[in-house]
Amino acid sequence: MRRPIALLIILLSILALAAPATARVYIDITQPFSKKLPLALTEFQNLPGATPDAIGAKGTGMLKRYLGYTGLFDFMDPKSFLGPPKLSGVDYRRWSRIGAELLVSGGYKLEGGIFTLELKLYDITEGKLLVGRRYDGRTKDLGAMLARFSDDVMLALTGERSIYSTMIAFVGKRERVKEIYLMRFDGSGVRQFSHKGDISLYPAWSPDGAMVAYSSYVNRRPAIVVHALAGGSGKVVLNKPGVNLTPAFRPGHSGQFAAALSYTGKNNIFLADLSGKIIKRLTTGWGIEVGPSFSPDGKRMAYVSDRGGNPQIYILDLDTGANRRITFGHKYAANPSWSPRGDRIAYQAQVKGAFQVATIRPDGSDMRVLTSGWGGGEDPTWSPDGRLIAYTSRGTGRYQIYLMTAGGEFITRLTNLKGDQTDPAWSPRGIMVK
Repeated sequence: MRRPIALLIILLSILALAAPATARVYIDITQPFSKKLPLALTEFQNLPGATPDAIGAKGTGMLKRYLGYTGLFDFMDPKSFLGPPKLSGVDYRRWSRIGAELLVSGGYKLEGGIFTLELKLYDITEGKLLVGRRYDGRTKDLGAMLARFSDDVMLALTGERSIYSTMIAFVGKRERVKEIYLMRFDGSGVRQFSHKGDISLYPAWSPDGAMVAYSSYVNRRPAIVVHALAGGSGKVVLNKPGVNLTPAFRPGHSGQFAAALSYTGKNNIFLADLSGKIIKRLTTGWGIEVGPSFSPDGKRMAYVSDRGGNPQIYILDLDTGANRRITFGHKYAANPSWSPRGDRIAYQAQVKGAFQVATIRPDGSDMRVLTSGWGGGEDPTWSPDGRLIAYTSRGTGRYQIYLMTAGGEFITRLTNLKGDQTDPAWSPRGIMVK
């Protein structure tokens, strides 16, 4: 069920608003190698009159983990703190002396089953409050409260919200069955989404996050299923003879998606609508062409073709029909994923015998290999703010889903489940697993 984070908690009062657009620019979100900001995160304190409770320490740890997913903060050692912050105010000079540029403090209380959490973000350098929020709810809402506050922190520091109201769809394999699963941005809240009892692959989100399309076997061949996040079992919308694979919704064109079909005798990419009507044949190669991924404006499409002998990444201009190969120097390149910012395309490339995640500009310049080692990296997918990449690696001996920055800095492993987890697909903002 789709539900904004704001509905999970009751926001009783807003203590302060995020900094205005004309305020100091803290982090340049267009640069993947932005300088990390020294941030002091103090353990949440009991509000006056509250009974001590271990949830304060738990919440502090969760908030550090949430903010750590951005790769933007250098968390200061609490041993360097010159005592806890005062609930009545902040001694900016004291925090400045230890090198902090930002400070996050919190207070909480639990009374009569109502959990109250107050959180504040301070700019130590300029000596001002940037964000202040108070939330009332239940202790089970702690994660939602912290996610909402983390989004407000990112809005104040970068000018836009981040990943905290998003989900990741992925393929989970148990024995011979593969199903589509969903999880929160941090790997929690895993639940099975499809229940086909067979092979389901290649999840893709609609631009509004209301639907997930994927390939699933029907009568022994892969068909395209569109499955509403609100529930149900999904509807088969394409089941042409041959294969029906790798769906991808087209931004800015409601209800349109591309998929690789072979009913004509060749494996090409077609544009279709949700009724299953074929709108247009997009590629005409003689070989195998799969894996469409659209630019944010929906005017161009990256895809995989072996028309040159080996699989490589190509760009198709949907207005002119012009095709251009952009990857060279790899024996194999596949699974393109166009950044929501439009500036780079992530993909997997064969490098010294192993697949690694790489990125490249749409014009074919500035190729960068981001992962390394025998475990490698595959199936990249961008966060909706274009700062993070989730991907698959088998560094543990089986496929799991990991997280890194767009510049290649490793952040964490998101899954640690039985079997293999592959094919991650990041949702738009504004939704979370119930």
